Amino acid sequence: MIQSKQVTIYDVAKKAGVSPTTVSRVLNSPEKVAEKKRQLVLDVIKELNFVPKADAVINARKAYKKIGVIAPFFTQPSFMERLRGIAEVLEKEHYELVIYAIDTTEDMNNYIASLVLQNKVDGLILLCVRLNEQMQELLKGAAFPVCFVEQSVDDFDCIVIDNEKGGKMIGEYFYKLGCRRPGFIGEKSMLYYAVHATEDRFKGYQDYFSSKGISINPSDIWIGGFPEKKLDEGILGFLDQPTLPDCVFCSSDVIAARLLYMLGQKGISCPSKIKVIGFDDIDISQYLGLSSVNQHLDDSGREAAQLILEKIKTPDKSAVSIKLPLHIVERMTTSI
Repeated sequence: MIQSKQVTIYDVAKKAGVSPTTVSRVLNSPEKVAEKKRQLVLDVIKELNFVPKADAVINARKAYKKIGVIAPFFTQPSFMERLRGIAEVLEKEHYELVIYAIDTTEDMNNYIASLVLQNKVDGLILLCVRLNEQMQELLKGAAFPVCFVEQSVDDFDCIVIDNEKGGKMIGEYFYKLGCRRPGFIGEKSMLYYAVHATEDRFKGYQDYFSSKGISINPSDIWIGGFPEKKLDEGILGFLDQPTLPDCVFCSSDVIAARLLYMLGQKGISCPSKIKVIGFDDIDISQYLGLSSVNQHLDDSGREAAQLILEKIKTPDKSAVSIKLPLHIVERMTTSI
């Protein structure tokens, strides 16, 4: 019986019209190869079903016992709480958690390409990131399970958060409290690869008030950069108005905490003068007495990790999408 010739790095290089060194760089240091050339090599690798020798040996093992997490803002409290939920599940199964922090779309694509081509992990969780169709297709061919958190992506396990619905919930809540001049402060989503949570939350909030015949005054809206100096300047400018809104929805608890501090500095009473609510319900919210939308951050991490482990045990298991409920936790910043 004649065996088919095993595809080598030289076959890939010849088909792609590049040097074997370039193919090696794509496999080991993809960030050092121009995007167009890198994608050409990746396409040929997929077409020829090329498996590097080292990977073939490694793949013969049962598992790495590593789960990767790709996150754009992993140092923010909301991400840390999601990671806490992930770690809680993985620790019990003796899996190592590997975090890939990204700053650019190129960083993200390089990490994904490297993980898929070299099978460096047993599963991958993507926190609040958006991928183009090309990268989604690459992940569909991965030898490990993938789960998206905070959005729905066809053919993948997903933990879904309805940010727009959360904004509508807050609009309805404020309206029932008698608020008729709504305000909004949020972080602008400047990164293509990140889920645009702020804009979705604001849309739901704005749509609800619009349904009641109330338009939000442009001077009562601030959506800008998150760095502390810019955020503080934005909030101070927001508060430097002759008349202020009677309620403010902040797109995150961190922003709401800064607003509460500055209201105190200016001697503006909360909630009697301005009612304030945040989003995420991170741990510190209860100590601040901050009303917030609880989106079950720890649970979203736990659910994502559990879906990955289930898919490892049962690779043919159909993809599922879990929508986590949202609810408002009322505290002192909205209740007199």
